[in-house]
Parts: sequence; C-alpha cells; structure tokens
Amino acid sequence: MVRRINSSLACFTVIVGTAFAGSSNAEPTWYVVTGEDVQIRCGADSSYYSFAVAQEGDLLSVNGEKYNYARVQAVGPVFERAYGYVKYPTKEDGRFKIDPDGSSATTMGATPILAPNLNTNDLAHSWRQLCILPGGETLRVLETWTIEQDGLHAVPHTVHRVALPNVAEGWVNMADLRPATSTETGTTEVEVEKVDIVTSDSTGSDVVMGENSEISETVVTELTTETEEQPVFVLNEVQPSLLMQWMEVEEQETVAEEVEIVVEEQTFLMMIEEAYEGVVLSDLDDEELVCLRDDFILASEEEEDPVRARYAMMRANQIDVYATLRDQNSVIDSLQTRVERSKSDAVDRDIAISNTGDYEIVGRLGTSGVFNGDERPLLYRVQDPRTNRTLAYVRPGSYTAIEDMIGQHIGVMGIVEYDPTLQVNIINMSRVDLMASNTAYVPVD
Repeated sequence: MVRRINSSLACFTVIVGTAFAGSSNAEPTWYVVTGEDVQIRCGADSSYYSFAVAQEGDLLSVNGEKYNYARVQAVGPVFERAYGYVKYPTKEDGRFKIDPDGSSATTMGATPILAPNLNTNDLAHSWRQLCILPGGETLRVLETWTIEQDGLHAVPHTVHRVALPNVAEGWVNMADLRPATSTETGTTEVEVEKVDIVTSDSTGSDVVMGENSEISETVVTELTTETEEQPVFVLNEVQPSLLMQWMEVEEQETVAEEVEIVVEEQTFLMMIEEAYEGVVLSDLDDEELVCLRDDFILASEEEEDPVRARYAMMRANQIDVYATLRDQNSVIDSLQTRVERSKSDAVDRDIAISNTGDYEIVGRLGTSGVFNGDERPLLYRVQDPRTNRTLAYVRPGSYTAIEDMIGQHIGVMGIVEYDPTLQVNIINMSRVDLMASNTAYVPVD
C-alpha cells in the first residue's frame, strides 16, 4: 500500500516597521554616484543646504524618492567623516549625558541631530534636522563648546559636534545617480532549486513528501521516519529570520496552517509625536520651530491614512499660528516699552517746564531749513514741544557746545530781541541748561 502525504512548512510572515525617522516603505537599494562633488542636502530641493558631498563612483543607500530627489541613509564610506550638531541650553545638561572620557555620550530623551551647513560653516545657519534620536542612544562626540547669549540664542547653549548616526537621512538629485549592479555592491543572487523528497515507511512502501515542491532560501531538509505515526523532520540549515512550525503527521492527509503576524509600522508622524511629547512650543528656538513645522508637513505628505495626514497638517498650522502670535506679542512689548519711555520723557518735560524759574524760553533745540547757512545765516530754533511753534532763534557761536544740544529740551536765560533784517526773534543767551534728554528727530521749519 502506498500512502501519499502532502505536507508543507508553515511559517510566520512578520512585517517589521522601519526604525528611523522619515523612512519609506521601499527596501533600501544601492545607487552609484555619476557626478563630481554631488551635494547631499538636508531636504528634497536645491534650496536646502548641503551637509555632505559624494564623488563619482561612491555608493549610496536609497530608500525612497520625492520630487526627483532620492532619500539616502547615512551609511557607507561617504558618511564616515560626516557629522551633525546636538545643542541644548547649558543649564539643561540632563538632556545629554557625556561619558567621563568625553568621546561618547548617551541621549536622555528625544534628541534632534542638526545638519551642518557646509556653505557657511555657521551654527546660526545650521538648523535643519537630519533625524530625531530617542533616549538611550549612544553617539560619538567629536567636539564640544559653549556659545553665549546672542541674537539667536536667548540663553547660553552647549553644542556637541557628533558623528552622524546611521538613521540620519539626506537627499540627492536623481540625475546624479544610477542603480548599482550586483558586482558593484558585492552581492550575488541565490538560485532556487526544486527537490523531490522520497522516503519509505516501516512497511517498505514509498512515501512521497512534497513532490515537485519548491525549497527556497537554500533550506535543506532531511526527513527521517522513526515511527509510522510520528515522522521526524530535521532542519540542518535554517535562516535566522524564518520561523518554523513543527508539523504533526497523522495517517490521514495533513493540512498545514499558515499564520501571519502583522506588526504596525511606526510612521514618521508617530515618531515626531513621540519625540516631542511633553515639549512646550515656547521652549523651542526659532530654527527648531521651523524645522518641526517642516517635519509635520513632510509627515502629512507621507501619511497614507488621510485622517493622520490632516492631523499632521493641523499641527503644522498650529505652529504657524503660534509663531504669528509670538511675533505680535513681541511687537506689542516693543510698543509698550516705547509708550513707557514717552511717558517718562513727558514727565521730565513737565517738571522742567514747571520749574522754569528765570528761563526766558523753554523748548526743544533744532535746526532750521530756512536759516541753514546757504543764502541766509545759520541759526538754530527753539521749538515749543506742544505746538511745534518756533519760540525764538539762537546763533550757533553765541554759547559753547550749543551744537551738542540739538534735539534736546533746553532752558535758555537771556534777552529776546527782534531782528528787523532777518524779521525773527533772536535770544541773546546768557545761560543754557539741559532740561530733559530726548534724542528724537526734530523736523526743520
């Protein structure tokens, strides 16, 4: 009697999400650089600055494409000398733990890696994020320094120049790339062989297992029959990524069950939300806000779920609204400062006017458009700050350092006389006092 048993190996199909920010679903593919000094940019457009340079013949790992730009991962010889910046307020040193030797450090939370701007070599213009590392990642530290408070940083910041992690990504114009051959990448293809496995049961009858079945991934299977009821399968070579299930074979035909386990991929939007969980927008610098907004826009374009895509765009719009409100608050604060200063100047002037004493004239000293020294003699005018009316004119040489008081409120002692030739009142000064400081521009009459 011949018994034919059709059996197959059931395996788990595992779909694993990528582990770096902004990655696409495509498998990485090696490309060859076809030009000289090819710029690796921090965004998918020529307007983004470059942080690394590739030469003709270099290999780049491409895992996506956008706007005719290839997304490349920071792996291989091209990125051996590439670096990025990690910076944070100096007083918040708990965000980045430096090892005692100073050559490596560990991230204590979500840590953005900023791309250096090769065009300027200036930290103020190096704002674009290449990736966001979670806590517990180790980085090689190349250099560390501190920048004091300036126009870009409201408080002192600690800056580390670090070697780029492999999860960092850049963008290269597809016109400068071509697919690499197996010879260039150093890989070989594995042929699939069809094998018929034939054995015998304890009675000497032929038992055909998986006749004409295809054995893939070079997995060689030996079949040893111990008993008629429970044959034993021995796997000599098994790929570590392939999960095998033990098959129980009974006298009747066995039906194999295939089980598929699907693990949801962590999208770019989910990684951004996780990295910035608990972060207040007011704690971010201007360049960090711009970078975060760009990341949300990128996430909205890459999200397949329309609800998540709208959510990502909503977050980008929220950052725009916050930035606008912050700018308006800055303008309001500036106006309030000017109002307070004007009120203070007004009080000073009122005090000066109320205590004129023997001053003949109290007003603001300014230049004259009529008596400018060209066709008519040079005279300065004393102007009423309330009505802008000229009270009298003074001669420049009649008092020492009178020119230094132009634009200021002054009190003048002396005698006012009418000059019939010039047809104006001129005061012959005996004393001039500075009443209140005011450097505002005084228009000519």
